[in-house]
Amino acid sequence: MKVLVVEDDPVTRRGLEELLATFKLEVKGVGTLAEARTALEAFAPDALLTDLKLPDGDGIELIRQTRAAGFDREIVVLTGHGSVDTAVEAMKAGAFDYLLKPLRPVQLEAVLARLRPGTHDADTETLLARLEETGGFGTIVGRSAATREMCRVIVRLARSDAPVMITGESGSGKEAAARMIHALSRRREKPLVAVNCGAVTATLVESELFGHEKGAFAGAEKRRIGYFELAQGGQLFLDEVTEMSLELQVKFLRVLENRTFRRVGGNEELESDFRVVSSSNRDLDEAIREKKLREDLYYRLNVLPLPIAPLRERKEDVRPLAKHFLEQVAEQEKAGRRAFSEAALDRLEAHSWPGNVRELRNVVHRAYILSDGPAIDERCVASVLSAGSGAAGPAVSGPLPTPSEAARDESGARRPERDARAASPEPAAAADPFRDDPLLVRVRVGDSLEEVEKELLIKTLEAFGGNKKKAAEKLGISLKTIYNKIRQYGL
Repeated sequence: MKVLVVEDDPVTRRGLEELLATFKLEVKGVGTLAEARTALEAFAPDALLTDLKLPDGDGIELIRQTRAAGFDREIVVLTGHGSVDTAVEAMKAGAFDYLLKPLRPVQLEAVLARLRPGTHDADTETLLARLEETGGFGTIVGRSAATREMCRVIVRLARSDAPVMITGESGSGKEAAARMIHALSRRREKPLVAVNCGAVTATLVESELFGHEKGAFAGAEKRRIGYFELAQGGQLFLDEVTEMSLELQVKFLRVLENRTFRRVGGNEELESDFRVVSSSNRDLDEAIREKKLREDLYYRLNVLPLPIAPLRERKEDVRPLAKHFLEQVAEQEKAGRRAFSEAALDRLEAHSWPGNVRELRNVVHRAYILSDGPAIDERCVASVLSAGSGAAGPAVSGPLPTPSEAARDESGARRPERDARAASPEPAAAADPFRDDPLLVRVRVGDSLEEVEKELLIKTLEAFGGNKKKAAEKLGISLKTIYNKIRQYGL
């Protein structure tokens, strides 16, 4: 693999050349735009690393020119902390990713690994073919043109580490998209930690995100590991980010800029290494005008936008989604298989779905319960729709990973908002793998992550008769972590 480095500082350029050579890459370094243009033709690199500020022009100009000339290989931008906004502009001009100076070898190596020719092509083609053939693409279900295009975008976004902002109406499947991005990324073996910014109280959210030290405030009886640490190496999903307080937005912005944070009450600087994916059902420009979202944070989070179309604009997805949800409900209710008649599917397809995928999921569940036999006819569907769809239930879009797969780190900690749903009698909580009594974990408001984690560990060990290997597999953590947690909690 050949890499062209465009960096005007000779010391930095030589350092990059030497570092890249250790990765067994063929490297050529140049210091100006003019030299870069010549090298692109003569050297024919597989990837381009370019600084933004060059003696004879702007690196963004180079990106636009190379893209216009048909250069279809990947481009990575090198930038300092004070130039992140420009890096965002570079991403929109066609860059693949950006790296902040001073560079860390492990970050550079990870980016280069994703740049290697053919690394993702097979996965992309396989997944898109699966979408065409079966109507399913990982956590996404549907066959509409909008869904196919969204999946193509997700595949590309997954290759980068840049922040993603997912926008769409409530219940449209933003969380499913976030999970798909994680599942296709290089970070997929690390935790996906999801935070519902509107579900955590303002007084607790800072401690939840940053963690806290023992004695940091009244009631802090021991150290707590926050979501930033739980997500190390993986992905942090900020659901409904506009619900975060402005004061906390300032602190979070500082984490994104400096890549470090401190626990509440602590002095130790901890390094942050997680990808940020955010979502919002609000108009972001309006949120900025209403002082719900800081403009500077918006530009940091909205590097790679991903809009999700409402279900009414992708009616072709209704049938595969309805059939998929019906299979999920049948498995949950354990009352036999059901099937929609063609007339029933037509009726579902004709509905406007103001509650989007979430509403469809609840309608399917109610229709299953109210149907008299194995066939769900149009009359049953019409009755459910006229009675109200209950669109306020939990969002589900496609075969979502379980909480243990999607939001638990190696310590076994689960997402509070998913825990709260698991404790609710809401039927749509079927995605919870602990819905059956032996593994049901009840969570009370005010429970700490450690208390939830301990109860989850106890329930899982009990369910498997003390078999630690099976418990570790169920929780998605290592056997070593199981033993460490058993010692930690004195079990």
